[in-house]
Amino acid sequence: MKIIINNTEFGYDIGCRLLKTKYRNTAFKGLEDIWEDINPITFKEISKDIRNIEQRRVAISCLGLENIVKEVNPKLIKKETISKTTTWVKQDGTLLTKDYKDTYELYKVEGKDWSVGTDIGTWNTPQPVYYVKCKDTSTDREYMLWIDVESVCRTNDISFSSTNLGSKITPIQAIAWTIQTNVPKGGIDKIVRQGDCIMIKKKKDVKLVNDERHLTEKEYRKLLEYES
Repeated sequence: MKIIINNTEFGYDIGCRLLKTKYRNTAFKGLEDIWEDINPITFKEISKDIRNIEQRRVAISCLGLENIVKEVNPKLIKKETISKTTTWVKQDGTLLTKDYKDTYELYKVEGKDWSVGTDIGTWNTPQPVYYVKCKDTSTDREYMLWIDVESVCRTNDISFSSTNLGSKITPIQAIAWTIQTNVPKGGIDKIVRQGDCIMIKKKKDVKLVNDERHLTEKEYRKLLEYES
């Protein structure tokens, strides 16, 4: 038996635990008799047991940002605020120019706080992971985006070692890395962002490449013209 959550299929046991995590009361008929016996799932278990990327995304959304933060004990590494000017279209169709502050925070989560079933203190101690936290510019909803710090460094031509990863990057480099494009470096005309939807306009006559790449900090700072 399968359970569908947000158009994503889960096995019955994990599906029930995700529903218990997301909802306070019984989510569906047929679960009333077992509802009190279902244990909510944890972030550590999601990290260990759910390998499919889409399933993991849905599972994390069921858990919620607040519960994740409580469980993984994150440490704030860096915080950065940049000033932006954007143009919004009001309900009557007129344009509104708005100045605002956009804050990004880079966090580190130690391996012992996110991993399950590892022998802490030995050679296989899990590595720390990092995420960048930001707000939706129109709703103030907070987002937590997990990043690959080594890839962020390579994207921005930063030399690094395994012992200084978190200290080498900035929150802006991290948020820029979360955006991918097949427009080559130097070929972007402008970037428009509406929530999770990223629109990238290439320069005239620029040819797209086969392999997608991550955006650099410079591109994010200079080419993001409109955001809502």
